[in-house]
Amino acid sequence: MTLGKAQDQAGGAGGAFFYASVRDLLAGKIRTGELPAGTVLKEARISSQLGMSRAPVRRALAMLAQQGLVTRASGQGYVVGRSGTPLRLSSRHLHQILTAEADDIERTASWERIFSQVAETVTACMPFGTFRIQETELGDFHNVSRTVAREVLWRLMDRRLIEKNRKSHWIVGQMTARDLRDTLQMRRLLEPEALAQVAPSLPAERSAALLSQVEAAIQAFPACGAAALDRLEQAMFVEMYEGVRNSRLLGSIRRNQLSLLVPRLFRRHFPIIDDLPALHEYAGILRHLGRGQIGQAQGLLHAHLLRVEALTLARLRVLSLLEPPDLAPYMAPVYRGRDG
Repeated sequence: MTLGKAQDQAGGAGGAFFYASVRDLLAGKIRTGELPAGTVLKEARISSQLGMSRAPVRRALAMLAQQGLVTRASGQGYVVGRSGTPLRLSSRHLHQILTAEADDIERTASWERIFSQVAETVTACMPFGTFRIQETELGDFHNVSRTVAREVLWRLMDRRLIEKNRKSHWIVGQMTARDLRDTLQMRRLLEPEALAQVAPSLPAERSAALLSQVEAAIQAFPACGAAALDRLEQAMFVEMYEGVRNSRLLGSIRRNQLSLLVPRLFRRHFPIIDDLPALHEYAGILRHLGRGQIGQAQGLLHAHLLRVEALTLARLRVLSLLEPPDLAPYMAPVYRGRDG
């Protein structure tokens, strides 16, 4: 049971009895060193992460101070221990520490279950404006706790799909031309290197099978359909790099593949007549890989990413003129002068 659920079940007595659970949680994290000496603890941040009111957190911190586990800070809040350089944890780090309980196996399964659905909803709205995700409504819509909803939101932020504004609201920012130029520039820097890393270990039968699929799409174009192009794009730019051992490189690639969203969304509304050159470029890259010509494959990949920049920007401009899709109940438009 999560802390938020326990408080809900406690009803009006939550403020009177729930402090003991908070005290025990924090004390355990302090004793194991997960909250090391000097860590700054503020009731507002803790209550936000645990999804409860400030009253039980305030009392729990006061009790920890009486036990000598924390001391009042010179400013606001408390610090762990009695001395040491103040250590201010990021909201994400604090969230991970406070929710990393043994019974969070269910929480992990829950966020994984709904993550792709929420990510799809978020990305489908990006060309059409700026939107706010309401955390409580997100949990209610997917029938998960607030803790699970927040985990999903943090992971979306890790992928740079959403951000937090100065009011701590979760915001889906409108995709801009500058976003696309920046991400395509990063892709040109990162993906050819990733291709060179995975090429030697790429099974020949896998690349040959993918080449056959690309050639079949070229032969049938445009009757191959948008779904086939989506699958090939996924294979060329997502599945292709799964063997990259440098996790930092792979993480950077994933965070900078925002441009892949635009053709996918565009193909939902318009014919695929402009996609044939990309298929020929995919085929060329795969043929070079099949011959062991890694440098040539890298060069063609770089040229492809350079060529599609103008097309992607033009598609974004067209998408921005369309009516936005139907919003999920947990998403609300952000208008100028509000939620800034």
